[in-house]
Amino acid sequence: ANWTQNNVSVQNVTFMHLSGLNYSVVNSTFYNVTYFKFVTVNFTANHSQWLNSTTKMSVHMNGSTNNVSYFGSNWTTTSFINMTFLNETHEHTIWENGSFINVTFTNFTALNITSKNVWFVNYTGINHTIINSTLINATLINATLINATYVNFMVLKSSFVNATEINMTAWNYTTVDSTWVNFTLINSTLVNATYTNLSIANGTMNSTMFVNLTSSSTKYFNLTMFNVTLLGANMTDHYEKDMLHVNETHNDTMIQNSTF
Repeated sequence: ANWTQNNVSVQNVTFMHLSGLNYSVVNSTFYNVTYFKFVTVNFTANHSQWLNSTTKMSVHMNGSTNNVSYFGSNWTTTSFINMTFLNETHEHTIWENGSFINVTFTNFTALNITSKNVWFVNYTGINHTIINSTLINATLINATLINATYVNFMVLKSSFVNATEINMTAWNYTTVDSTWVNFTLINSTLVNATYTNLSIANGTMNSTMFVNLTSSSTKYFNLTMFNVTLLGANMTDHYEKDMLHVNETHNDTMIQNSTF
């Protein structure tokens, strides 16, 4: 309890079966560190970095971080509960078989990260920048993302439930074999997006533009679209039912083998 690491450098160390209450890290660097069955409550980290580190079967609760960066790190079967992350950077990071519950990320930057079999529940993201990254078999429930930028982002076999994207900007956004339920997209721009075998039910798209959208085997149910523009779209095997389109613009668009 009440453990503080200030201005420390830790290398090639393994922490196993530890519990940390009021654990604090400040101005420190961790290199090639492994955490196994590490549980923290009221964990805080400030102006610190983790390099080539691994966390397995761990839980972090009721904590916060500020100006923390991770490079070459790997989280497996690890949960973050009631956490706040500010000014965080991840590069070449893997999240697998874990969960983020009641968390907020503000000013989050991710480069070359992979998230697989991860649950995001009651997730809030503000000012996200995601580059060259992949989301696989992920579940988002009650998620709100504001001012997100995606570049070369791929979503595979994932489910979004009660998800809202506001002011999204995306280049080369790809989603395959995924489902969105109660999905809202507002004031966004997507360039070179690809939707394959995507199902959207009970959603709203408002003041959004798609440039060079490629869509195949998509299904839209009970979706309302206001002020949506499609420029250079190619839609194949597209199905729509119980839809409302208001002030919609199509330019240089091709629709084939589809049902409305």
